[in-house]
Amino acid sequence: MRTLFSQPLRDRKPYRLRARFRIEPFPSPDRLDREKVKVAETFVADMGKQGWDNAESFGFSLRGPFAMIVPTQIRVRRTPTAREMLPMVALGARFLEDTTSPVTLVPALAESEWWEYELAGVFVREQIMVERADAHEEELAV
Repeated sequence: MRTLFSQPLRDRKPYRLRARFRIEPFPSPDRLDREKVKVAETFVADMGKQGWDNAESFGFSLRGPFAMIVPTQIRVRRTPTAREMLPMVALGARFLEDTTSPVTLVPALAESEWWEYELAGVFVREQIMVERADAHEEELAV
């Protein structure tokens, strides 16, 4: 990641950053408020370690609930070319269309084992953050 330092006269730019947390389904309002405060404190502390300052005047907003989704990596199968298939077809191999889907079905919210809520807060930083592709990502783009 590339860091670009802004001029000292420039104002600090606010960014709305989000964090998600999971909780059991159908939480009581009291339980949800306690969890929200605990997550917000941890969120502010973690972002402070990275150089972000919390703009307390904006407060935090809570959105949700969402069904909890476990992120998985989808690997795309490589389809052989006709030239690569020819010797195998000559030996009797059959190449049928792959009907399986890498997509996972998400259960309905009422059927989920965990719920997720999204906590959003405004943080400021004196540096402008610019994201740049990693070395291995640049090799793939070429």
